[in-house]
Parts: sequence; C-alpha cells; structure tokens
Amino acid sequence: MRRARQKANGKSDSNAFTKACHDLNVSGYTIRPFWRDLPYTDIHSCITPDVLHQLYQGVFKHIIEWCSVLVDERELDRRIRCLPPSYGVRHFKNGISALSQVSGTERKHMAHILLACLVGKIPNKVMIAFRAILDFIYLAQYTAHDNDTLEYMEKALKTYHKNKAVLVELGIREHLNIPKFHSLLHYVDSIKELGATDNYNTEAFERLHIDFAKAGWRASNHRDARPQMVRWLVRHEKMAHHSPGLPESLAQYVYRLKNGRPLSTSQLQDALTNMPVNRLNVFHSFKFAPASLSDDNEETDAVKATPAKGQQAARFDTVVVLQGDDAEATGLQGTRIGRVKLIFKLPSTLNDPRTHEQLPAPENWATAGPLAYVEWYSKLNGSPDPTHMMYSVRKAPLRSNGLPVGEILPISMIRQSCQLVPTFPDRVPDEWNTHNVLDKASRFVLNNSASKYAYQTLW
Repeated sequence: MRRARQKANGKSDSNAFTKACHDLNVSGYTIRPFWRDLPYTDIHSCITPDVLHQLYQGVFKHIIEWCSVLVDERELDRRIRCLPPSYGVRHFKNGISALSQVSGTERKHMAHILLACLVGKIPNKVMIAFRAILDFIYLAQYTAHDNDTLEYMEKALKTYHKNKAVLVELGIREHLNIPKFHSLLHYVDSIKELGATDNYNTEAFERLHIDFAKAGWRASNHRDARPQMVRWLVRHEKMAHHSPGLPESLAQYVYRLKNGRPLSTSQLQDALTNMPVNRLNVFHSFKFAPASLSDDNEETDAVKATPAKGQQAARFDTVVVLQGDDAEATGLQGTRIGRVKLIFKLPSTLNDPRTHEQLPAPENWATAGPLAYVEWYSKLNGSPDPTHMMYSVRKAPLRSNGLPVGEILPISMIRQSCQLVPTFPDRVPDEWNTHNVLDKASRFVLNNSASKYAYQTLW
C-alpha cells in the first residue's frame, strides 16, 4: 500500500490510488486504514499465522495446481484411487482432479497422500521442495515448540527456497513471488511471540459455522430462514446452559434401549465365548490408544483384518510392530512393517480327543491376550530416501514351502497402524485398485504424511 500511495502521489482522486493498488495486486478499496493514526502500531505484527487459509487453502493449494502440470491428472487420479485403505486416511475413490470448492478438511486429506503418490514421477528437486513445504506445514501445527522444532521449521523453509528455482526452470511458474509463501517467513517469529499456532488458527472458529448457520438452516423451513435460525440457536444455547448433561444422558438411554447395556468408556467390548480347540475367537478389528505425544491430546488408532463378504471387499491393514529392545514410541529403530491377516484369541476350553469332553484351557492361555497373525514385509534397513524422506519396503520372499513369512504375536506389540503406498510404474496397471493393490504391488513406500501422528513417529 505504501508503494501504491507513492505511485498515485500528486493525484487527488481516489481512483488513482485504487488503480495503483490493483496494478500491484493489492485491494485498493481502503484508502485510510483504521490503524493509520494509531501510535506505535506495526500492523504486520498483528497478523497471525493461519494454518487453514495460508497453509492448506493457500500454499498447499498451489502445490496441487503445480502437480497438474507435472503429472497427467488421469495418472495421478489412478494412483490415488489405488491406495489401500488405512485408518484415518481418506480414500478418494474418484481421484482429486474433478473436485470443486475444495474444503480445508479435503486439502488436509490430500496432503496425507499426495507426496507418496508422486514418488518416481517428478524431478528430484521438485520432490525435495514439496517435501520441505509439507514438513513446514506439519511442523507448524505442533501444539508445543522448543528451539529444536523451530529450527526444523527454519531448515524446511531454507530447503524449499534452495530448490524452488526448478519450478521456474520447468515453466510451472513465471515467478514465485506469492504472498501466501511469503507469509511462511513470519511463522517462527509469531510462534515465539504468541505461542503455538493452535492458539489463533481460524479453523477453530470456522467450525462454529456448522452450529450458527448450517444446522440452523436445516432446522428451518427454508423460507424467511434467518429468524428461525436465530430462534433455533437460542433454544439450543438455553438447553446447553440449563441442562448441560442432557445430550450425553439421552445418548446413554437410547443405547441402553438398543443393546441392554450402557456405553463403555473404552469402546472395547469383550465378546469372547468358549469355543472348541478347532475354532478361534476371531475379531475383524480392534481399537487402541498409541503412545500420546502430548499431555493434552489422547491418540486413537484402529486395525482391521476383515475377509471379503458378499459385495464387501477384504481389508487387511498394515502396521508397525515392535521387535527389538531398542524400539521406542517414535522412530522406526527396532520395528518392522507387517500386514495383519488375522486377529484372534485362544479358546478357553479344549476338546479331549478321546472323550470329546470340554476341558479348561491352560492358565497361561488367558494371559496371552488377543493375538494377531502378521505377514512380514522386508526389514527396514538403512535410511529413508533423501528426496522424499520415506522408507521403502518390499514383500518378503516366500518360505521354501511356498508360504509367506508370518508370525503370531500379541497385539500389544503393534505400535500403530500405517499406510503403504505402492511404488507405481510409469502407468498404473488397469487391474490395480484400492482393494487389491497391497496384493498386486511388490514394492512400497511408508507414508509418513498420512497423519500428523505418523509424521511425528515414522522417521
């Protein structure tokens, strides 16, 4: 705006200033900003980082647009459609190219999978630049920071600036003077001054749009809706004030009517029954709480091992398993990647082969707990690829008897679920899809962008 005033200097009409602003790609409708006469005011220090609009709807939106130039959209969509299901990772069954009016939540889900789908398809320098931006986006969302994490943010930004020239060299952009990218320079200083970005992220307040507008609109008759929406909101606020426990009590009552028992806080139901020795207590999924990385955030995770049934395809999730004594809650040292094929528990009784009587199972069976049969991928050796910073694994060779390499282990050894993304050939085979890609492909990368938790643990 200062440059616009200088450009319009000597011209008394406001149109000259507005035109000068437009020439500089700046809104020129505010001639006298409200802070102009406020003493000791640096308006730039009042503008806080915005993860939702600056990072996901700004910076990452540009990356998506650049990908459409670097990679054929149909090929990228084919790769995305082929991704295997994974807990917490959205499956875009039609790809992403046809999406319009993309929400911030959808951008986040795209960020979880995009980088892994670009492996082997874009130049190394572009991959390094994109990886650096994603590093910055994930680091910027940490709920607590120290000197090390802030240094990681600065390092990621320097890596991007070191490699960004390739985007101009490839003709993707004429220049990289993009305001949203410039805003990244101020994140570290803002965090030092104001704290972590979750304290002032507009996403926290945008959710109120659901209560204040969408839910109220749905409750109206869509005619002269505003007074009805206000009335609906007032009533709900009064109810929340006078009977704050009503929603929970109502949910408990309805659940008790349906199932004959109240909701469990752990959400895990013990469904074991006495079964003969030739049968197992099989489960199709289990939920658990992996190690929390902060005191104020309890993580949840789930693993599925579901056989095909009717029109429903089979799903067998991939997981990180603790193996060595040096394994910890974060990092991949002492761990191995496997695919859960069966979740079960040993029976509590045995069949006597002579009398066919039911006998109690050994006492130590009860202490074994739920078990899982896991088929292994190759061991994690060396270090991640320097361009995309993801580890590679492949299917383990078959045993001499032709059977896959597998092992039965307690589910307590499963640290977390993970997503494997196939190392795609130049063109995705037509027969590959989300349901069979783990069976068809032989080499994979471990997607450490699948979630913020994965980003902090799969390194």
